Amino acid sequence: MKVISFSTFDKHSRFYLDIEKQLKANRPSETVNFKMYSIYLSGFLYALLRLKHSNWIPVTSWFNALKHRQKYLNLLSTTKTYKGLKFKDFCKFHVALNKSTSQQDLQLQALAYIDLIDHIFNTEQPDYLICLGDSRMSIEIAIALAQLKQIKVYYIEQGPFNTTFFDHKGVNANISFREQALNLENTKTPKKTEVQQAPKKYRRSPIYRALDMALMYSLQKTKIYPPDVKYTDLNSYRAKRKNPDTTLHTEKPMVLLILQVPLDVNMIYHSPHFKSHTDIVSSVYAALPKNTDLVIREHPLFVGKYEASLYQLVKDHHIRIDNISSLKGSIESSKFVVVNNSTVGLEAIFYGKTVVVLGNAFYDNSEVCLKLKEKTALVELLEKAMNHKPDPLKIDTFKTALYNSVLLQGGITDQHLKSTKTIAQHLLNDK
Repeated sequence: MKVISFSTFDKHSRFYLDIEKQLKANRPSETVNFKMYSIYLSGFLYALLRLKHSNWIPVTSWFNALKHRQKYLNLLSTTKTYKGLKFKDFCKFHVALNKSTSQQDLQLQALAYIDLIDHIFNTEQPDYLICLGDSRMSIEIAIALAQLKQIKVYYIEQGPFNTTFFDHKGVNANISFREQALNLENTKTPKKTEVQQAPKKYRRSPIYRALDMALMYSLQKTKIYPPDVKYTDLNSYRAKRKNPDTTLHTEKPMVLLILQVPLDVNMIYHSPHFKSHTDIVSSVYAALPKNTDLVIREHPLFVGKYEASLYQLVKDHHIRIDNISSLKGSIESSKFVVVNNSTVGLEAIFYGKTVVVLGNAFYDNSEVCLKLKEKTALVELLEKAMNHKPDPLKIDTFKTALYNSVLLQGGITDQHLKSTKTIAQHLLNDK
């Protein structure tokens, strides 16, 4: 069996190496060729220091892009497709992250990736491609080439409630479950749907993270640093602003608006109506039902780090921010919850709360939430949420379907990994 995997940080390389370990343990008579390509230095070093195949693929590709610069510049000026792929499409995510990144450099990197990954696939002839997520340039190109070559692709992502997403179609709003969950009547008996107590987590060596940060700060503005890893570690360098308000007390029914990581894949690819959190807060505030108060909750990694315009809006309209109350307490005390596509939306659904979903999410089934289809319908949808009563039976059925399809027990960063065993068994059975 031959497996090509794309990783990011050291914690993800650890997860992949355990999949390899489980494959070999379950089929000792079979040769397992497992090769890993990492986006960040920490992921590359984690495997390398354990004498496993490791390739820091953005650096390898960018070296080739600079080495064959004239060849790729000629391609940029003469064609829109290369080896069957529209290479400029793979730059969209990174352009959205930071517009100061050279678009020409991104396009050169995309062309170099196509050559490099095409060569890897032709040489290795893998049975499977396993990707962490589906949005980084190298991963998007690997997926596109694998599909052209009919290589089976699987996607992995950290899931809610200490689970791991594992799917053949994608993650986030691309996941196959969005199609499977339309029929909520024909589901199997649940394997295990109760939320388990959080297990002990793997403690990352701070050295790995420090190396990633040191490289980012020292080389990010230079020409030698690969363009597709520039400005991708967003929460590391954002300045923290003073929180204008942390008071939750309100006499009126509370509408809880959950903020999420800005400029991640869910905001860039899966948010058709809103492109910034300022736009979300402004629109929800303007559409609030009468005699309700808006309370917003920031993502724990971005407290005080959103755009300045958001905090000015909060100040001007005296909107409350609550980052102190427990998340469960905030959800339960609200009249209803509004999310763009944060996984907190699923948590609120499982608590039996009315949830308004503004963007595209893996859980945005109309049987268990209120989905915004047109931005102009927001006022009407929030009014509907005031009197909406979630159906507990539908929520339980939905939950069962989710756990029986794409959610595996055990998280990616658990100290004692569980989901790697399930993934390895699936690959062996699928071969």
